[in-house]
Amino acid sequence: PPPPKGAGVFPSRADWRVRAISAANLHLRVNHIYVNSEAARDTGYTYVLPKNVLKKFITIADLRTQIAGFMYGVSPPDNAQVKEIRAIVMPPQHGDHQAVRLPAALPEHDYLADLEPLGWLHTQPNELTQMAPQDVTAHAKMLEAHKSWDGERCIVVTCSFTPGSASLTAYKLTPGGYEWGRANRDNAANPVGYLPTHYEKVQLLLSDRFMGFYMVPDAGPWNYNFQGVKFAPSMGYGLKLANPKEFFSESHRPSHFLEFSKLEDVAAEADVEDHFG
Repeated sequence: PPPPKGAGVFPSRADWRVRAISAANLHLRVNHIYVNSEAARDTGYTYVLPKNVLKKFITIADLRTQIAGFMYGVSPPDNAQVKEIRAIVMPPQHGDHQAVRLPAALPEHDYLADLEPLGWLHTQPNELTQMAPQDVTAHAKMLEAHKSWDGERCIVVTCSFTPGSASLTAYKLTPGGYEWGRANRDNAANPVGYLPTHYEKVQLLLSDRFMGFYMVPDAGPWNYNFQGVKFAPSMGYGLKLANPKEFFSESHRPSHFLEFSKLEDVAAEADVEDHFG
């Protein structure tokens, strides 16, 4: 039988360890963040992302597997054209380098009641010159499924890992992009009919003038990448106010300790081939 989902994420202890060590250095990137707003449109909303929320999002990530969070916020009293992102919700999720799978149900909590849904943000291992067709499709399907999501207000923010740094870009769908994305069934890298006119860049600013907060599942982890067989799009989840744990947190990978303990009796082997021996 085929291995369960998530079982083949790390072929060996060495592969897992290299990835975990790389992720441990993500905090070094938070001082080198770039916002890509070239050709962003001047009309429409401007989004303000608090730096404390962004820095946490970067440090809990993995360099290869995408992670995602829902954004909630509000306009300041004196400027209806600005949307301040006040909260990030980390739902249960399971991803790869091209996409991240999220539950069908939107989160609900009293702390979100006075905030508007503003879309979602996700990491990606490389910076792209355009909005990924997978993002156009995922965003269009979310807009279609969630009546509380407004296509003018709800956006996608990508956080790309560039050498020693991170680069942010914010996108909204055009009406043509929405229609194409919700009808698209092609998961290929270059699906038929995808066009650069399916999206527009929007203005994104970083600020330390106000702080944002995180919410995570009240039972179980947000990261199901080490136990993908337990993730299902139909799963429900409650929320609690808390900072999310890192991608490689011990609580996300209980099976590792069972597997590694079995290996303790085996003779130790080198992680990396010895070219000098």
